[in-house]
Amino acid sequence: MYLDKIYTLQTGVSLKISTLALQELIANAMSRQELPELESIHCTADLYTYLSVAVHEGAEDLIKRRCRWVNNEIKADLIAGRPVSFSGFCNLFWRNLDEDDPDGDEWHRLIANDRFHSQLVVLLNKLRIAKRNLQQDRETVPDRYLESA
Repeated sequence: MYLDKIYTLQTGVSLKISTLALQELIANAMSRQELPELESIHCTADLYTYLSVAVHEGAEDLIKRRCRWVNNEIKADLIAGRPVSFSGFCNLFWRNLDEDDPDGDEWHRLIANDRFHSQLVVLLNKLRIAKRNLQQDRETVPDRYLESA
């Protein structure tokens, strides 16, 4: 599973896991020179809060197969093609019930894949670089004032 790319499941459901919220978080932190929002992210699991999933095709069939776990809010968002939270999308699939459900089984295999984890590690490293740059900027600001005096 690649982040920010459309992936098609074997059932024809096409979806994308988006990192847009995380990219915006980093950009906003850098432009405002503020660390607090970035400080709460320590591991790849913390990134899940900033991931979203948008279903591009096959949402109605997916909802039919997962009807017991789809609430009205997520149903409306999925049908409209609007992104839903990563954790909300994951909650559609119960591992012990997915032996007969190709969507759930494939979803779990994709997010357990080393490639998916590697991409999260890359994102976490980008975030750490941004935090480090912000910290270095804060440490060098007083020195700049001394130089101009």
